[in-house]
Amino acid sequence: MIDQFIDYYYKAKKMQELKFEKGSWTKEDVNDDLVWYVPIYDVVNRKYAAFSSLLEAIHKKEDDPKNNGIYFKDLNINSDDFIKLCYLFRLCGSGINYIPKIDRPWTTHGFGNFWVINFLRQNKSDSQEWIKNIPEKKFCDVKGYLLPMIKGGLKNFIEKNSISLVDYMIKYMQSHELIGIKDFVDVGNKWLINRGFKRQNFVLTAFAMDMAEYFPTLVDRDSDVYVGSNAKKCLKQIMPGIKDNDALRHLCEITGNQSKPYDMEDVACDFIRYIENFQSDDHIKLNKGIKYYNNVLK
Repeated sequence: MIDQFIDYYYKAKKMQELKFEKGSWTKEDVNDDLVWYVPIYDVVNRKYAAFSSLLEAIHKKEDDPKNNGIYFKDLNINSDDFIKLCYLFRLCGSGINYIPKIDRPWTTHGFGNFWVINFLRQNKSDSQEWIKNIPEKKFCDVKGYLLPMIKGGLKNFIEKNSISLVDYMIKYMQSHELIGIKDFVDVGNKWLINRGFKRQNFVLTAFAMDMAEYFPTLVDRDSDVYVGSNAKKCLKQIMPGIKDNDALRHLCEITGNQSKPYDMEDVACDFIRYIENFQSDDHIKLNKGIKYYNNVLK
């Protein structure tokens, strides 16, 4: 099964190069209908994934390969507010929306209904203003993602606790030498537990990976990660008996270190969908009713 994973990895890498890195691959080069026609099998670096499109657009502006950055070219956001944006964005579902929309990029996958976007579009970058003006309802409305269940409700947590948590994490990062992604998650969870909240493993892991991406002098890009259920399933199938992070590091090495462990964790998740030929009803609709299949396992 590891051979099939490597085959998939290089197909996804070709699609990433084609779409985002000025590559010139053809359908024949990729040689996989599922990868070619369904746009969730097209990255080996997390920053290019749809769920990072908003953050990449704000970070890169006119240099964004997806051309979404032009909408934020006049936005001036300081590092603390950008970090708060990263956390709030992950807490509210990363703009996930699997229903294709015409009004690109707004409301598309990675730009789903997340109330802060409306402020960013008006070049309003003050996180305090975002929190003060959060709508009573539908401040985030995602499709295909379950929002975290938080004591007192998500909106109440955002208003009363979210900024305090992120301020604490900022101070922790700035007062310690380079920290690992798992350490970052553990510190955040400890803060939550001490205040009577449940852990936010999924949210904090995504947040930590953002910090590694955009603030690599604070959070180590090469560090171990917490591995999600789909990635665990993948690693168990392709490298049984190997510890998760050892497996991720080995996969990074044998594919030429094009991906970091936090990238490879996402590739492993995609591989499970790939071998199951997953494509949503909306992907099929987008492809005029045709369901495509991978060229490795049928």
